[in-house]
Amino acid sequence: QEMGQINLILFAIDYMLESIFWDNYWLFINYYLSFNLDASGSFNLLLNSKTNNYPILYDRSIQSAENCKGFSETICQLTNSEEKFWNWLAGIIDGDGNFDLRKNNLNKLTLKAIRIKLHNRDIRILTRIQDYLHRGRIRSDKNKPYSMFIVSNIEDMSYIINKLNGSIRIKVDSFTKACNLYNIKFIEPDYNIKAFDSYFSGLIDTDGSIVFNFNNNRIECNLEFKYNKYSSKLNLDYVIPNVKPYILLRKHSSNKTNKEYKSIAYKYQTVKGMLPLYDYFMSNRLYSDFKFYRVTKIKKFLEIREFKYSDFESTEYKIYSNFVLKWIQYNNPLWSKVPFINKLRIS
Repeated sequence: QEMGQINLILFAIDYMLESIFWDNYWLFINYYLSFNLDASGSFNLLLNSKTNNYPILYDRSIQSAENCKGFSETICQLTNSEEKFWNWLAGIIDGDGNFDLRKNNLNKLTLKAIRIKLHNRDIRILTRIQDYLHRGRIRSDKNKPYSMFIVSNIEDMSYIINKLNGSIRIKVDSFTKACNLYNIKFIEPDYNIKAFDSYFSGLIDTDGSIVFNFNNNRIECNLEFKYNKYSSKLNLDYVIPNVKPYILLRKHSSNKTNKEYKSIAYKYQTVKGMLPLYDYFMSNRLYSDFKFYRVTKIKKFLEIREFKYSDFESTEYKIYSNFVLKWIQYNNPLWSKVPFINKLRIS
């Protein structure tokens, strides 16, 4: 009788494992059927039917979805993940991207390449883009600490432009011309950036900065662009719920042309805004490791922030000093030139 019970239990376990296997097997098959491998060897996301805009899914997968909550949640996650990537990439391109438009021998405008140039410290951003797209190449400068992601294949550029359409907000002039070259109708973007939109993290990954304000004892997030009709329309009031940036217009003088120009800066610089910043970047992580490290320490900083006002010789101030020193040293070869370094208690 005991042996029979054991056999029954083993049968039940075996049945459950088999069910789990087939449910995930068809989920796996459906996931990869949703990719279309084109002639260039690259993946086009979500193969669509010719008669409608719904993804073509294998029938058994659709039937399984009726009884598999996890299946629909996974597909939703994949869709959200794809949307997050393209919004993030739009921010990257609006920050440090370039649509390389040139005239050929016939004086006709052409798109030679789509490029993103970054410091080698942030090369993970470029490798993430290449790994996700399975397109383009990364070229490093032999004489300077910079690398560039380049896409120059016409089919690949057309694919990327289509996916970014409606999300480019700063590099609009060149993007519009690129759309025209490929007979793609330009979609006007929404300049009111929605809550937790990953577009903002792309901007911070490239043009943004995470800095330590020693005098005011807080970690800040800043973003600055050259002022023009596009950057002035950018509304970041909602991207981090309950926190609005301080907007600053500044004048600059160009050393090359001796001409003045304006910049527009968005500054998140309040103590109460630090935790919402942390929450946003935990949901939309930065791929600049240097910057991501800094935002991940916000929660820890809030725990010891009041230690700054302790006696210089106290254990509390030593803990505070050690935290700040480590924060400014991470991937920063110029940390010793930070002005407030002499105010820390360094053992």
